Amino acid sequence: MSTMNEEVEEGDNIPENAFLIIEGVKVHPLNEAVVNIGRRLENQLVIDDPRVSRNHAQLRAIKGRFVLFDLNSTGGTFVNGQRTSQTVLYPGDVISLAGVALIFGQDNPPPRPDLATTSPLNPDPGTSERPTATLEHNTVDLKNIKKREDNSDQ
Repeated sequence: MSTMNEEVEEGDNIPENAFLIIEGVKVHPLNEAVVNIGRRLENQLVIDDPRVSRNHAQLRAIKGRFVLFDLNSTGGTFVNGQRTSQTVLYPGDVISLAGVALIFGQDNPPPRPDLATTSPLNPDPGTSERPTATLEHNTVDLKNIKKREDNSDQ
């Protein structure tokens, strides 16, 4: 199976300071270009859980980001609740390997191209940084309105 130990192409640098948090208790640094995940002892990340396939998933460094690939696992690979066969990982992504939770993290991650259009609005000149709502102080006594409606029905 050629996907298990593929050579890393030029320019596929390993993302800096990336890691996985396994089941909320164990941190596994991601400092290799290819990380095989599963129950098999030959994997770089061994998860000893019967729900996880022997060769469950693979992380590959591609263009400075980690991409997660499902290796036709029995229980499936999910990222943020969505089943996936391959997906680019971003810090905070929650990975589920057949129910075993992993969290992808990265210190000082590169900018996300998919969020380029969600930057904060530039304020108009002469306005404050944050918009302010104003409230009018008109109060209405709902009890009196209800009484008037009841009297008009008679």
